[in-house]
Amino acid sequence: MKRRFILHAVALAVPVLLAACGGGDDGGEDTPSVTNYWTMDTYRYLSGGNSATATTTIGDRPRTVAVISTATTSGGDQANGKFSGSALTFSFNGTGAGVYTVVPSKAALSADGVVANAVVVEVNVGIAVTTGSTLYTASSGTVRVTVGDGGVLHFDAQAVPMARTLDVLGGVEGAPATMTLEVHDAH
Repeated sequence: MKRRFILHAVALAVPVLLAACGGGDDGGEDTPSVTNYWTMDTYRYLSGGNSATATTTIGDRPRTVAVISTATTSGGDQANGKFSGSALTFSFNGTGAGVYTVVPSKAALSADGVVANAVVVEVNVGIAVTTGSTLYTASSGTVRVTVGDGGVLHFDAQAVPMARTLDVLGGVEGAPATMTLEVHDAH
């Protein structure tokens, strides 16, 4: 129970801590080519180079939680209006490279008979503004994890359906019930 609380606390706290500032993209043609980013429908978020990863063991399974944020030291993501600022959270059974199958909740990661490479994907949007943020959770799909230099985890995913699951401070006004996530070498 204590380990589960710690994992949930890390998963919720890290995006907030990393989001003091953010790096976003308005998709303009003057935007430099960046290869590590994610999109939620038409909103594009550049990886700010801030990430945190923690691994613990729950039962007999290693559980890794990785959070990637738009946070930067040089300013905030204001290019996406009220959707500015984002953090991706990947919680998965395992510690390394592979193709992981999306499950709809953290409880499903611990369930008996869970697929060997299960992952929960959450995206918080609107964390660079003070009007509220909205958390989305994936319902299906796959995520490819690779390990880069220094053991840094890299994530890729295509057309992952996301459902609105939590509003913080009232959430992002007008946030849709569902969005589609694409992840390109986020790390």
